[in-house]
Amino acid sequence: MEISRHSLREDAVMPALSDRQRVEVAIPAYLLLALTSAPGVIVPAGPEMTGKAEVAIAAMKNDLTQACVEPFNDLVGKKQHALLRRVERIGKGVIAGWGDRPALSVMLTLWYFVKDLTDREVLILWEGSAMARAANTLLPMFAHGFEEQKWDASAKRQAGRLLAQFQAEGLYSGGPLLG
Repeated sequence: MEISRHSLREDAVMPALSDRQRVEVAIPAYLLLALTSAPGVIVPAGPEMTGKAEVAIAAMKNDLTQACVEPFNDLVGKKQHALLRRVERIGKGVIAGWGDRPALSVMLTLWYFVKDLTDREVLILWEGSAMARAANTLLPMFAHGFEEQKWDASAKRQAGRLLAQFQAEGLYSGGPLLG
């Protein structure tokens, strides 16, 4: 499972984005950062991997943080703060719905959500971007979840529900975005 090659662009230049599009670019990174920052969600495969894993996880979280704020870097003051608060409000609403679901289930749901957006070129990640680096780091960390039929099928259904939830708020129904 990987983000399709056509959704990764080396020559992409960040276009002028609407406020809605800026929020849409930031939300996947915000949700992945929230999940991966929760204690015990990502743990090393074994004690011998602890040092290497801590470095990789810190770099991934840094990339996700950068991906959250990149769409707003050219804004200042009230406009920037208002849009960041909107991302946070929407993100917290989604996070509240995670309830007691296992972290792997949520992670797979978010992966399928992002994969759907990139496959349909609603969200376009360019090679070397913070979000693309984070996605490439995350995939091996939970790849075994794709092999579990019940987790995989459930995550696909949940990703569809997540998209519908966002579309009800007027998100992810427009043209392509660069992230």
